[in-house]
Amino acid sequence: MLATVVHVVGSAYRRPGARMLILPDGRRLGTISGGCLEGDVARKASRWTSNTGKALRVFDNTTEDAAWEFGLGCNGVISVLLERLENGQVGAMLDFLDARQAAKQPAVVATVIRCANEHDCEVGDRLLCDAEGSVGGALDGSDLETDLSPAIQAAFRDRTHRLVNLSSMEIFVEWVGAPQRLVIVGSGHDVMHLVSIANLMGWSVTVADRPSAYVQPNRFPGAAKVIALPASGGIDALEIDTETAVVVMTHNFPQDRLLLPHLLRKRPRYLGLLGPKSRAENLFLENGEDLRQWDVHAPIELDIGSDHPQTVALSIVSEI
Repeated sequence: MLATVVHVVGSAYRRPGARMLILPDGRRLGTISGGCLEGDVARKASRWTSNTGKALRVFDNTTEDAAWEFGLGCNGVISVLLERLENGQVGAMLDFLDARQAAKQPAVVATVIRCANEHDCEVGDRLLCDAEGSVGGALDGSDLETDLSPAIQAAFRDRTHRLVNLSSMEIFVEWVGAPQRLVIVGSGHDVMHLVSIANLMGWSVTVADRPSAYVQPNRFPGAAKVIALPASGGIDALEIDTETAVVVMTHNFPQDRLLLPHLLRKRPRYLGLLGPKSRAENLFLENGEDLRQWDVHAPIELDIGSDHPQTVALSIVSEI
């Protein structure tokens, strides 16, 4: 059984797009609330979906009765779509999203969550879209595809979900981003903690540094790649693009001086340099650049009072 949060009014622990998978043996993967709804949904989902294999359930946590029944304190109204996995549309969506994630590309899924009888569609009907357009789903080629086009384009542009109302219908338009790509240049002890936290976030992490005993995959089990850089400072093997976050943690000024021009040419979405601002200014000056002309985070991290590697890593991930 798949449970998906498709709409929230007011306060809630999880937002639209949150999912929970209920396995046949009762185990649950993922969450749709702060732990308040999961047990009740897991127990009753089979009964709620017994007629059609899918159901939309609305949990109104603004009432006193709900607070006592579920122990809820969020005071929001949460709409959850429940679907049995034997539903072919669910499998098609999961396969589609899996392929988009593997290709490190975003996707948009438009799902009907309410539909009056006069419409030629059902709750759970979908339109699956990549950046080039629709690629499948029960709504592919239908009149709804044209009607939904502006909302789908806006979801790709704004990277946000939205609920679309179309003549007695409601469609949840969900943006599913690609895993954040993070390149860490450096291989010291502090990098291990950054890899660990980024891995918990589901990010795709690459660690790179000059060849040494530290540049070993077994030191960074959460990294997708561990790469030894050439002495010239070239970074072509790192596959950095405008969606990549790059963190420089070499603790080596000469090495950073060689790396900086290569990194700037790639124009990553986020570039952070470890160390004080004066160090970054000197790095840029030695490369004939003005730090003020670039969107560079130096010193790196949010100021949360970090004073050991674990909290430094947390602050860096938070800033990214």
